[in-house]
Amino acid sequence: MTTAITDTPLSLYNESRKRVLLLLCVFVFPLVFTSVLFAIVTVVGDIDLKVIGNRTDFAHIKSPKNRTVVNKKFEIAGSLAAPKHDHSYYLVEYRNKMVWPKFDLGNKPIKWRKNLTHRANKDQFAAYQVIMADALLSATFDNWFKTSRETGKYPGMANQTFDNIVANIKVKTQ
Repeated sequence: MTTAITDTPLSLYNESRKRVLLLLCVFVFPLVFTSVLFAIVTVVGDIDLKVIGNRTDFAHIKSPKNRTVVNKKFEIAGSLAAPKHDHSYYLVEYRNKMVWPKFDLGNKPIKWRKNLTHRANKDQFAAYQVIMADALLSATFDNWFKTSRETGKYPGMANQTFDNIVANIKVKTQ
């Protein structure tokens, strides 16, 4: 009885090549696909990967609750729990890529309560944040307060981004 030899070196090479391609498709394609999908969602969706809530070790915004609807005039309350003594803390409003400093909260543990006028348009969100400010940022905010009180004009500060947000809420105007 004679046996036909079907496994030539060329056919073995083609089979191993198919296996390698299959392994690449099974393992590499999902990685590439999820990376591309993540990049698209992050860029288009403007996802903030650094999420700071209304409470951290340094500060807490008790009211209003995050994502609630507020009147034009409302009260905001919170506390500084364990502030760093070489920093100052400020309450700011962030809206339309602009920042309006609202109050200097100091750098000692306190409970605070402030009345605010929400300047956002109807159904527009604005963020209220407690910022931990170093000496340079404190000087910037203090100068803004001084100039604004002298002129009676309270312009927003453009292009301000903060890496030191220690409490954050978003509210919507009704």
